[in-house]
Amino acid sequence: MAASACSPANTGVTSYAYHNVTAKFNAYFIAKEKLDEVLLEINNAHIHNFNKTLKVFAPIDTNVVNANEEKIADIIKKASIAIQRHKVSKWVDDSYILVGIARMLNREYEESIETLKYVNVNSKDDATKHLALINLVRTFTEYNELNNALAVIDYLNRQKLTKENKQKLYLNAAYFYQITNDPNNVIKYLSAAVELMPKGEEKAKIHYILAQLFQKVGLDAMAYENYQKVLKNQPPYEFSFYARLNIAQVTELSKGADVKKIRKYFEQLLKDGKNTEFRDKIYYEMAEFEMKQSNIDKAIPYYKSSIQESVNNPRQKSFAYHKLGVLYFDKLKEYPLAKAYYDSAASIMPQDEEIYPQVASRQAVLEEFIEQINTIEVNDSLLHLATLDSAQLDKIFIGEREKRIALQKQELKQRRKEERNKASLNQQNTFGAPSFQQTTASSNGKFYFYDPTTVASGRNEFKRVWGDRSLQDNWRTKQNVITQQQASTEDQNNIANVSQGDIAAPASEEAQLLQERNTFFANIPFSEEQKSTLNKEIEEAYFKLGNIYNFDLKEKNDAVVAYTTLLNRYPSTEHKPEVLYLLYIYHQETDPAKAKTYAKELTTKFPETIYAKLILNPNYQEESNLASAKVKLIYEDAYKAYNVNDFKTALSHIERGLQEYPENDYEDNLKLLEALIIGKTEGRNNYVYKLQQFISNYPESELLDFAKQLLASVDQLEKKQRAMNEIKYVPYFKQAHYFVLLYENNKAISTILPGEIEDFAKKFFPNENLNAGNLIFDEDHSMILLSEFKDKETAEAFYKKFNSDLSPVKNFSSLNFSNFIISKDNFQIFYQAKMPDSYNDFFKENYKLIP
Repeated sequence: MAASACSPANTGVTSYAYHNVTAKFNAYFIAKEKLDEVLLEINNAHIHNFNKTLKVFAPIDTNVVNANEEKIADIIKKASIAIQRHKVSKWVDDSYILVGIARMLNREYEESIETLKYVNVNSKDDATKHLALINLVRTFTEYNELNNALAVIDYLNRQKLTKENKQKLYLNAAYFYQITNDPNNVIKYLSAAVELMPKGEEKAKIHYILAQLFQKVGLDAMAYENYQKVLKNQPPYEFSFYARLNIAQVTELSKGADVKKIRKYFEQLLKDGKNTEFRDKIYYEMAEFEMKQSNIDKAIPYYKSSIQESVNNPRQKSFAYHKLGVLYFDKLKEYPLAKAYYDSAASIMPQDEEIYPQVASRQAVLEEFIEQINTIEVNDSLLHLATLDSAQLDKIFIGEREKRIALQKQELKQRRKEERNKASLNQQNTFGAPSFQQTTASSNGKFYFYDPTTVASGRNEFKRVWGDRSLQDNWRTKQNVITQQQASTEDQNNIANVSQGDIAAPASEEAQLLQERNTFFANIPFSEEQKSTLNKEIEEAYFKLGNIYNFDLKEKNDAVVAYTTLLNRYPSTEHKPEVLYLLYIYHQETDPAKAKTYAKELTTKFPETIYAKLILNPNYQEESNLASAKVKLIYEDAYKAYNVNDFKTALSHIERGLQEYPENDYEDNLKLLEALIIGKTEGRNNYVYKLQQFISNYPESELLDFAKQLLASVDQLEKKQRAMNEIKYVPYFKQAHYFVLLYENNKAISTILPGEIEDFAKKFFPNENLNAGNLIFDEDHSMILLSEFKDKETAEAFYKKFNSDLSPVKNFSSLNFSNFIISKDNFQIFYQAKMPDSYNDFFKENYKLIP
């Protein structure tokens, strides 16, 4: 009776109860426990980025999944046992759902979809069907089948769901809309889900996401309400901290007292010892708060404090650097400082940040910008020095040197003062009774031995005072303490060194002075050539500076200053046509009369430039594009004629295109095609001349490299031809022959084709005992060698059969190959020569077998 009840298919009451209990508390229970462990590990591995809207679900971390590969396999195995051994139990459908989720974690999406669909179709329990479909929404979302996910969400919204399934559906739907970037629907579904959730950490997280979403769209009152609810749900401390911090940002301010209240609130957060590791974030939010009040002067120190307090959060630190860069760039127009902060932000900001590309781009712009500023300032200073006489230069040199020496002395004095203070503090710590704070806390508020910088500093200071000691008891009283005599000897040596230095100082100082003066004068551009070089650099710098202002920084007024300075200082600059056009464009709206002046100068002095033509004919660019489109068609006709060797027709098309449309984007294409035709019809010298002419006339063409390659290939071809002429094959055929198939390297072919050719040979020439092998010929080619035929006639017969309709290579249509027969002696010559084409003429002439 008991054995009968245990049967997987038995549907009796006793059997049903047995299978229910066994399935649930054995296979299903174990599989469910393990799946929960994996999901918890995925959740714990995810690090929340509180600077962005938090994720509804932790992303599936493939590293965690891979680390749990065996566990996930066991989940599927245990769930499958529950399905196979307890077919009549009510836990079969739930086991299938476990399998579907496990498959989804493994990125086996199609299997997961089929499994969950199976439950929906075959389960007799509506709640289980709905649960399968809810998990199907997640699988479709992860698989990027977003239309299918949306269809399932719409279907489930029309069904009568249990409270538990409703909560799960709303969370999965919110996750779907978060992935598809639809914040309104995220808010809708999270608001519905959170009402069904019990009090706890998960509910606190959902309230936090809702608060972030409301804050993002400016609904501060709703955000404030949800941040308060985060605190009421016993969240982890990190959530509690960020909720309290953000409450200050969304508090409605109406009076000055409210602003003071928020500032005091921030101060309390700073004083709270539990917030030590969050001080960088607190200062950052204090800066953001002051920016909202338009208090830039207060915001800047807070951003800087955020940077100073940041210890192990480069992401947060990069945000502070970036905000300072933006402030100095947009508001204060202090570009050198902006560059410094952008440099720091770009160097430490994680590249997964959405703003990283903009930060990197702006950093690159500022780097080039500062380079131009420095070029102008340094070169102008040097050119000014070149206008002074030697007495004036000496006075400047001495003055600058004295300033530098005074600064060095001041720095040395400050450093010595700091060292004395440090030594005094160390002495107190060594012989006095240090306070608990001194022994347990570093300068940044952390426990002393948790701060590697402080520990390293202490170690170095210990070595300075006590020497490099091994670990031992009573080390202070050991004989290896420096004796008074040793100390006295060291002092005497130091005094001697100082005295010698004092005696040698005048001569050394004089030599140093002379060397510095020579260096100073060597950098001054006294020759006209040096001045010309510096002026050319300044000219280019002003042009680039104007373009950076104009196109990158969008500072049109500063761009005009740079452009006009360029024209005033360098009226013959090669950039004049372009600069005149840019000034004309700018002044069209601000000063039409001045715009006309620039237009007149441009069209009068530079009428052939594209800039003049754009002024004279505003549709010039559009008409030029139309002409290019027509020439493109002419070029295509010419190229078709060239491909079928109808060179006369091709040349007539080219001539028509160049005559009817003298300025177009396809002129270089036409001229290079003309050169190729000359190469086919007029021989080497004219071909080389045309290519050289093209390279000279079209240095900006996209075809320039190709033209250079063609020119180089002429020389290579000649060298190759000379080498081939030196190879002499022997016209002696009364000897054994080989069959050779030469092909471009292909790993798949090298393993398959030798066997195919050998089978072909055995089928049609069974008495020849032929064997096929693969050989490397050169870096680009391999060969299959079939050996050996007893004589030329047999080899010829094989060649004819191989190249017939029965050929074993007819199924390898993509194979680029050649095949031939060759005598044993000539094969040695061919193989050593390493020139695939060297045997062609000899083969055609002596075998007469080419089909």
